[in-house]
Amino acid sequence: MLVQPNDPALHKVADIDPFTVEGIDWVERQKEMLQIMHDKFGIGLAAPQLGASYNMFVMTHSTLGDIGVYNPQIISQSEETACQGEGCLTFPLLFFMVTRPAICVVKFQDVLQEEHEMELTGRDAQCFQHEFDHLQGLLFLEYASDMKLQRAMKKRDKTVKKLLKMQKNNEYS
Repeated sequence: MLVQPNDPALHKVADIDPFTVEGIDWVERQKEMLQIMHDKFGIGLAAPQLGASYNMFVMTHSTLGDIGVYNPQIISQSEETACQGEGCLTFPLLFFMVTRPAICVVKFQDVLQEEHEMELTGRDAQCFQHEFDHLQGLLFLEYASDMKLQRAMKKRDKTVKKLLKMQKNNEYS
């Protein structure tokens, strides 16, 4: 279950190496996190969003599919940036443009503790950086000006009202 947006777990560094913790079946935990992510129509989910300080997240990679990312590092990032619409499962239906490095070289372990290093671009780079931020105690809200955030919240509120009206009228159930 996702924690509330004001949960302290979202604002602290996830500094626990998952592979040093006894008694957790990471294959099973990863499956559970992927299921939650898919149920919420997301493409990434970090352990802090579930209230845990484990240094790991799951994401849907454009060619590799669903992957678990353990003890990730961003080795380098391009100076070139990309501005893309971004949302977060912690803040449902809240979307705005976020500028991030367009390319990043990353290193991480998979669930079998095998190391991977790869260059990410596009949505993969954006998602990895977003989830990596969660592990640093940073939220995507920090990339928005007050005005941009207020606009996004108004748009979200309109969408929620519309959905509630449709549900009330049995147009959406």
